[in-house]
Amino acid sequence: MRRSDRIAWWTFGIGIVVIFGGIGVVGMLADPPPPEPPSPNTVDLFCPQEPVGKARGDTYFKEVAEPYRGNGPHAVRLLYVNANTGEDADELPSRWTADDEGSDTGAKPKVQLVACGYQDTGRETRVCEYLPESVARLDRQLSERTGALGTTKISLLKASYIFEIYEAKTARPLGRFTVPGDAACPGSVKRDDRASVGQAPDAAKLRKALRPYAERAVG
Repeated sequence: MRRSDRIAWWTFGIGIVVIFGGIGVVGMLADPPPPEPPSPNTVDLFCPQEPVGKARGDTYFKEVAEPYRGNGPHAVRLLYVNANTGEDADELPSRWTADDEGSDTGAKPKVQLVACGYQDTGRETRVCEYLPESVARLDRQLSERTGALGTTKISLLKASYIFEIYEAKTARPLGRFTVPGDAACPGSVKRDDRASVGQAPDAAKLRKALRPYAERAVG
């Protein structure tokens, strides 16, 4: 190969390297794609698995929650971590209930506070009896012995709860308190194969403990 041809090939090769190297450099300097925003499913990841005072701040609450400030009431969302309760364990006064789906209807305020609940259960305290909805309707209309049809018996376990309170938007811890369980049978339970259910939090004592957070003015 003539010397001029070798020079041409070397020049061509160097040009290719420069071109692809430049493309690589441009690729490295380009901004990375923005991260995907948290989905509504990440709400359940907010609370730590143990009451350790450190919630996750990168969940959907970061996107939809309002800052915890201004006059009360402040909307609260209850989240239970691995708790076995009746279906009425999350009842709060309507003025505290939140819309954490971020809708623009204005029907409910956006969430400002999250209360993470941790259940500690113990021995059986009583047996609760439940009827299917269809049998319960008959029970109100017919004789008492109709109530024996289709009865489901579930053990009620003594329970207490630790609640940790956080600002929803920032996951900033605000405090904690303990609430005993309600001695009464839960009004309803999920239809599954469970043989026992823990006492729900005492509703009156839960509201009393939450009130200073939900009703106070925050500067």
